[in-house]
Amino acid sequence: MNDLRFALRSLSKTPGFTLIAVLTLALAIGANTAIFAIVNDLLLKPLVPAGDRPVVNVFHGEGDAGRAYRGFSWQELQELRQENPVFEDAAAVDFVLAGVGDGNNVRRTFAFFGTENLLNLIDQTPVRGRFFEAAESLPGANIPVVFASHSLWQRLGAKEDFVGSELRINGHPYTVIGVGARDLSLGHALITPEIWLPFGMHDTFRGNLIQNTEADAAVALDNPRRHSLNVMARLRPGLGLAGATAQLPVLDQRLDAIDTDPGEAPRRLEIEAPSRINISSVPSGDQGVGIFGALLLGMAGVVLLIACLNLANMLLARGAARTREFAVRLALGASRGRIIRQLLAEGLVLSLVGGAAGVLLALWANDLLINSISGLFSSMNFAVLVEAEPDPAVLLATLGFCAIATILSGLGPALKSSRVGLVEDLKYQGAESTATGSWNRFFSARHLLVMGQISLSLALIFAAGLFLRGALNAGGLDLGFEKDHGLLVELDYALTDTPAPLARERLLALHDEAASRPGLTAALSTQAPYSNTTADDRYKVAGSAEVDADGEPTGVSAIFNAITGDYFDAIGVPLLRGRKFTDAEVHSADAPPVAIIDERMAQRLFPEGDALGQRISRTQGPASGEPPVEYEIVGICGSFRHDVFSPDGPRRVFFPFARESVPNTFLHLRDARAGRDAAVALLPTARALISAVDANAPVIDAIPLADFVERNIGLWIVRVGAVLFGVFGGVALLLAVIGVYGVKAYAVTRRTREIGIRMALGARPGDVFALIMRQGTAQTALSIVVGAFLSLAIGQLLSQMLFRVDPLDPLVLGSAALVLAVATLTACFLPARRAAKVEPMRAIRTE
Repeated sequence: MNDLRFALRSLSKTPGFTLIAVLTLALAIGANTAIFAIVNDLLLKPLVPAGDRPVVNVFHGEGDAGRAYRGFSWQELQELRQENPVFEDAAAVDFVLAGVGDGNNVRRTFAFFGTENLLNLIDQTPVRGRFFEAAESLPGANIPVVFASHSLWQRLGAKEDFVGSELRINGHPYTVIGVGARDLSLGHALITPEIWLPFGMHDTFRGNLIQNTEADAAVALDNPRRHSLNVMARLRPGLGLAGATAQLPVLDQRLDAIDTDPGEAPRRLEIEAPSRINISSVPSGDQGVGIFGALLLGMAGVVLLIACLNLANMLLARGAARTREFAVRLALGASRGRIIRQLLAEGLVLSLVGGAAGVLLALWANDLLINSISGLFSSMNFAVLVEAEPDPAVLLATLGFCAIATILSGLGPALKSSRVGLVEDLKYQGAESTATGSWNRFFSARHLLVMGQISLSLALIFAAGLFLRGALNAGGLDLGFEKDHGLLVELDYALTDTPAPLARERLLALHDEAASRPGLTAALSTQAPYSNTTADDRYKVAGSAEVDADGEPTGVSAIFNAITGDYFDAIGVPLLRGRKFTDAEVHSADAPPVAIIDERMAQRLFPEGDALGQRISRTQGPASGEPPVEYEIVGICGSFRHDVFSPDGPRRVFFPFARESVPNTFLHLRDARAGRDAAVALLPTARALISAVDANAPVIDAIPLADFVERNIGLWIVRVGAVLFGVFGGVALLLAVIGVYGVKAYAVTRRTREIGIRMALGARPGDVFALIMRQGTAQTALSIVVGAFLSLAIGQLLSQMLFRVDPLDPLVLGSAALVLAVATLTACFLPARRAAKVEPMRAIRTE
């Protein structure tokens, strides 16, 4: 305590030094705390308590290679829940879009269907009320109850009487039976649905998407050929992944006995630990997010190291200025260990104060990031689960960062400062020793530390430059369509009690009314480019075999889109050959089946001939067993992108709007004007059109197409990466400049008498200026060379995460080196200029 009290008094006497030291550590510790809080929530916190009965995700793959995964049927789930040597219990989830609210306040959100044992399986309990009962989960039970997420309860006012109240979903009343915990997750660490529904309501929801009795039977939950369930299971006590996998063939035989699709190959079960970022019927490890988290922690650690080097330099300078004080203490009987302990106490005080400030900085930074994530996922109908708040684990990590900072920045200077000679240092006059040569002075401890800062800073700035270039590339891609033209209105009749045929009729009426307006181009589509959801299927040349000689399924995967005739004009995509869909084809499902494909699909299916006039079919027919429908290709359009990451854009197949029954639809409006302002100016027109046709139309969004593209999750990921690494690079640059300036300023102060003697003996101000700058330039050049090699190594590590960027990009490396060189030489310039203005007589008498 005496050491700490003395440290506080000592530091309070040098407020400038203390403030700079605390701010340096606050930046570094704050960055590490912020990143650790995110990584902790996303990667380290257990999603499901394991104990001796781990929870696993279960997958159904075709053949030994585990290809062609699909979900489970209701009958298969029940078989997995029967007594068996592998699973103690199994639960399932499925997904659907739902509209929550009433009237004009309907909000579209993802709903998760869950079996009644789901919360027990993952060791969760409701914070209010209860979860589903077995009777509510039976297929066709139709008991309208809903289990709400904690975020929905909070958003609706966190009322005490919320459980038991009525919540309108898709226009129908549902009774709220419970509220989930804040951290309730079903296998995803970042997002969570807002409502859970019992499987007994499954067919009611799916019924909004169908238009005939055959399709009604196909979507029924108890249809043995409906494979839509994602399954989680808890292993039996003491059974690990390896032991459970060895016993899965027993369950394979039992599942094979259940009626499967005709001609389907035997399937095999697979299990894996729950993914933290994937809810799907296809296995997907967390390697990508793990690498990204490790990389973020590594970059934050480098910033902490740079800050510690900076603070160590400052403490070395402070210790050199206190040499006589330490000599007096030793002469009066203090031990060297006592002085080291005192200096470490001062370093600890700085680290703790800097850590406290860093926690506040981390809270602010993570609040900005989570608001950004929330805004993004709210447009995708999810609630954000991650909080990234300073829980005990984060606070403990912050204390660890403080301890690391104390040791890295304080121990070396303390050891050096405590090593004094009584006779020489009691007569200390404060001058830089001239006994050491220029070589030793060039590679002194202080200069080595600052050169290390410059090298590490270059590596971080280079990494930030690579991510920034990737973000610029993503924003400057040739999209293949005109995003700066037109307005996009999204409607979703699945959120209302509107049968699919009636919904299609109203949408076509809205389209016809818009198309009749002079100067206005209108179109309907079931998908929009750069949306965050995609629907695709496999297509093959009509009449070709279902499988090739190797047994592989034939056909090509492509995005399908149901459109009206002017769709390509509305988004600015050229129709290269053929024709558009006619009004008869768009309005009638009984018209001859036709399709339009893009040029990539044409080249893939018909590499040696003209696709126009040829026929294609989907590789799987309806569940009723009817043969697949064959479509005549009547047009070929230009290819265009659907997201950021696909290298050449997807393949596409377009059908007339009447051929698909998807109540979630986009209305494209465009006039002769270009630009975002012109699109915004179409909003009153869009509102008037919708009001005239259907005043109660479920409008989800009305937004310029350019803004819709900017909301794409892939684009957001690339840009957030650029921002995060840009912040690291900026902090590193700032710390390097502060370090260079501090060392050079201190060196000039220590050499004031030497400079005065040089000038008294005839040296000119320009000679003194060149003396300081020459050393700074040489040290900067050497640091940049070392940093360049380090940057190239980091570029290789980042190569898997960069978007269309060469990891050895010479332009980015050269720009980073130039920026750092200019900044550090500017930091050298100011002390050199001050040295050149030293007055000889005053300098000689300065001590």
